[in-house]
Amino acid sequence: MTTTNEPTEISTAAWEAVSNRDRHYDGKFVYAALTTGIYCRPSCPARHPHRRNTLIFPTAAEAEQRGYIPCRRCHPDSGLLTPTEQTIKAVLVYIKSQFDQTITLDTLSQVTGLSPNHLQQTFKRIVGLSPKVFCDVCRIVNLKQRLKQGESVTSAGYAVGYGSSRALYEKATKNLGMTPATYQRGGEGVRIGYAIASAVLGPTLIAGTVDGICTVLVGENEKSLAVQLRDEFPKAIITRDKVPVSKWLAAIQSFRAEDPLLAKLTIDLRIEVFQAKVWKVLQ
Repeated sequence: MTTTNEPTEISTAAWEAVSNRDRHYDGKFVYAALTTGIYCRPSCPARHPHRRNTLIFPTAAEAEQRGYIPCRRCHPDSGLLTPTEQTIKAVLVYIKSQFDQTITLDTLSQVTGLSPNHLQQTFKRIVGLSPKVFCDVCRIVNLKQRLKQGESVTSAGYAVGYGSSRALYEKATKNLGMTPATYQRGGEGVRIGYAIASAVLGPTLIAGTVDGICTVLVGENEKSLAVQLRDEFPKAIITRDKVPVSKWLAAIQSFRAEDPLLAKLTIDLRIEVFQAKVWKVLQ
């Protein structure tokens, strides 16, 4: 893609990025409207100028040198998160800290100031899944931690937000690939098959039983992932699938790219979002 600080026709590639509000081009260039004197990020939600009235500049500084002023909606002059990114990050952090409570779109709407529908659509567009799915995975991750620490199944279930034993066994078992009690016993007697493939965050391991996926792990290499799996299920019968389940590999490979916002999050939060997305596809 070529950029210029002269008032020439915007390139086709750049115009497609602007037209699609492609967030992956944020930081690579800004575009300015001759008619308004305002410049924006490629992902800006504002109405687009006509292509013939659009310029692109490599940086915000160059746009300002030519007399253009930054958009108040997308803040292209800032290297920080956009207002939308700040909102979505706040939702992710809120869910991680409040997953044991009943979290609805109305609740998140009050936290962010966005309408429930707008919040849902924006969250799914940027994160790649719904707030509910992310909350469900946060709940499972914490349930696992509590069970590993020796907390009773009932106590752990209520602590992470399952309102009844029935809900715990119906929902948690589906996401554990075994009952919570069996998980607490290190997967005793359960047969677990696993596969490893490369992904955006590094080598990723998916393991499952006849009842479903039991874990999704991200690590530095295949050896460390195998060790993590054995540590999580010390009493299970674990084998690496000679012919990996095709849908497992497809789930991993379907997330070869991530939204620019996710790359700005802490690695722990990025991994949880990635795990949630893989889990969602496989469920």
